[in-house]
Amino acid sequence: MKEKKFDYEKMRLEENLRRQLFYEVARLFVKERKVHNKDIKLGVYKWAESCAPRYYNKRGKDDIQSEWVRRRLIDAIENNFILLGEFEDRDLLERLHDLIPETKKKVKLNLAPDSESLLSQACLDFDEKLVAGVKSSDAEFVVGVSGGRTVLAFSRILHEIRSNLKWHKEIPEEKKKNVVICSLTAGGTRSNISALSDTVAANIAEELNVSQSGLLGPPSFSGGQSLNSFKSEEEVDKHIKLVKNANIILTSVGDVRDDTSLTSQIYKIVDETHLNKIRSEHKNLGDILYQCYDGYTGIPIVPSDNIKNKILTVITLLELRKMVKDGKTKCIVMAKGYNKGRRALRGLIVWRMASDIHMDIECSRGLKDAGEEGQ
Repeated sequence: MKEKKFDYEKMRLEENLRRQLFYEVARLFVKERKVHNKDIKLGVYKWAESCAPRYYNKRGKDDIQSEWVRRRLIDAIENNFILLGEFEDRDLLERLHDLIPETKKKVKLNLAPDSESLLSQACLDFDEKLVAGVKSSDAEFVVGVSGGRTVLAFSRILHEIRSNLKWHKEIPEEKKKNVVICSLTAGGTRSNISALSDTVAANIAEELNVSQSGLLGPPSFSGGQSLNSFKSEEEVDKHIKLVKNANIILTSVGDVRDDTSLTSQIYKIVDETHLNKIRSEHKNLGDILYQCYDGYTGIPIVPSDNIKNKILTVITLLELRKMVKDGKTKCIVMAKGYNKGRRALRGLIVWRMASDIHMDIECSRGLKDAGEEGQ
């Protein structure tokens, strides 16, 4: 009988080597974006030739199949090897734990080697939490999603890696009827229409084959009376009540000192004077769900009357904090780039507005510098 090209059954007895293999499978999937099983299979053969030559025979039978790759990806996830940054940058992660004690137990940091890997990791984290939550309950399960380019990109990656999601393999269609994806924000700017919360929610709902609820509000309201009239509409009121009971929230964080951020653009249109004022008063300035907070302390910044009357707020920062602290809601936040880490993340963490944060290495370096600021 022809020998196997890669004898995994023999190799698995060497625990350290087996763990290296799991890590390599995760690296191929997350960092090199090899989302098809055949590409990972070829990568495993190449790895075995150099790292496990005793178990590799280049003239042997091509024995790795799609199911083997799928199982190894599950092994990698269960061993946390999908979170590559935790292994490639252990010293940096430990430094963040020392600087910001909340990250040891209360807020989980997930480091990624780059922005694309960050989105893949966030998708897998979301998949784990969604599957576990839906499996454990027969009640309605609500996922709230914000708008913005980052969450829009998340929905794209969710589609790309769908064959590796537990959701499509483990959740029956009957259970999917309990899930609804809700938009967390209304409005935005016309130039960002593809990244509005309603659009992102619709994309994710279609990908998961579940229900969707949107706000379909204007970019901004003319004043308090029109805003209150909108909120009192039966469908809008029902939607807001759904969102306030969200089991999972998916969102990104913004650096309000950056003119390209969505919140900065909206504030500039609605009340540029207020935007300039809070920028001058706060060296570090973050936003989440169109609401601003001090990027170092996390203390919410009171919006001007103009903003309160023209921009719909579905969940206040106080409500978000309580939902997360009470364990009622898992809030998954994605953050890319040095400036978001430096100017927005520390406040989000210490004020407990997130349960899980996915960031790339540049962002984590910015967070480290923010943490060292007060030393």
